[in-house]
Amino acid sequence: MGCFLKAEAGWSTARGFLFLATYEYSGFRTDGSVCRGRAEAGTSKQAIRELASNGVFVETITPLLIDAKLDARKRSSLYRELGALLGAGLPLDRALSMMMETEDSAMSAALASILEKVREGGTLADSVSRACGNVGGYETTALASAEGSATLPAMLARMADMLDVQEGVRDKLRSALIYPSFVLCLGVLVAVVMLGFVVPRTEAMLKASGMALPRASVVAVGASKLVALLLGALMACGAVAAVLARRRAATEEKFALRLDKFVLSLPFMGPARRLAGMRFASILSVLTESGMPAVAALPVAGAGSGRPWLEQCVLEQTEKVRNGASLSSAVGALPIFGRELAEWVRVGEAGGCLGAMLDVAAERMQRAWNRSLSRTMSLLEPTLLAAVGLFVMVLALALLLPVIGMTQTLA
Repeated sequence: MGCFLKAEAGWSTARGFLFLATYEYSGFRTDGSVCRGRAEAGTSKQAIRELASNGVFVETITPLLIDAKLDARKRSSLYRELGALLGAGLPLDRALSMMMETEDSAMSAALASILEKVREGGTLADSVSRACGNVGGYETTALASAEGSATLPAMLARMADMLDVQEGVRDKLRSALIYPSFVLCLGVLVAVVMLGFVVPRTEAMLKASGMALPRASVVAVGASKLVALLLGALMACGAVAAVLARRRAATEEKFALRLDKFVLSLPFMGPARRLAGMRFASILSVLTESGMPAVAALPVAGAGSGRPWLEQCVLEQTEKVRNGASLSSAVGALPIFGRELAEWVRVGEAGGCLGAMLDVAAERMQRAWNRSLSRTMSLLEPTLLAAVGLFVMVLALALLLPVIGMTQTLA
């Protein structure tokens, strides 16, 4: 829902901050004529009532949209501030109204949209998802479960922590990839220039002088062209396959589960597996501390992991818990992180401190996730540099060998 900002459609008063949204409408006047225009009101229902009192019967009404999408850093700030206000005892609509007094236009527009949907009876999870547009499924699930279990302040703080960690990792990844990306682009440029211009002209010059390329040069140039062609074809096929798989996964649930299982089984997906375990343990900790039964908390935590295949596995283990199995045995049967997490659950059940033990497990998984990402990024840079250097060296030798041979012939 896009809305004008405080300076355009609202004002600050001694009692608080009143925010008006702008709506575009079409309808009919009392004389039957068609009319279109804009109206300002707190909600769409208020706008319809005000227009009706002025003799306009609304047929369609839509908000005047602006871009209200929030990135992970801004959503983290929103969750943390909202959690603090709710923890202080403020009602949700009052807390959102107070937070709208910000100079950030995108944040103000998103908060106005969230506030309107909440006042119309919507949940916070649905309101945030609709307003921001780029919210992950695990965030929506976590917020919805927190609203149902009266643990919203704690869950908001936990979600802010997870978003901060993920954003910090993204910043490190971007910084680590700057130099390798520059070298890779330079290597591609060198390859295009050498294969497209230098090599053909060198071959033409040698043929004009009655000389033939050495066998080593012919092999090196041919291998370089073949590798470049294969890499291009492989990248194109991979992109097409990814798009087709994503479209099919959106329509076929079974295929989506198989695809997610395959992706998580890939060797380089270790950070994604640890991230799913961290989300699962963190959400399960908040829910169990609120007193929610394990049978109800497990499916919510599984959905909060953000992985469809893991969610399905958690649902299967939830049925076993419902039939009398212990929580530790059910968690231990989960793939990827089950064995690591089961011992913490067993200790927590025995000592009556399940939430605290799950918090410790989530922290350990987070540290393992950070270490795994650090190792991956530390290996990525030298790998790219070695690949580019090897390619350039092969092409350089392919061009130097005929020059050396021609020099020896002329001598």
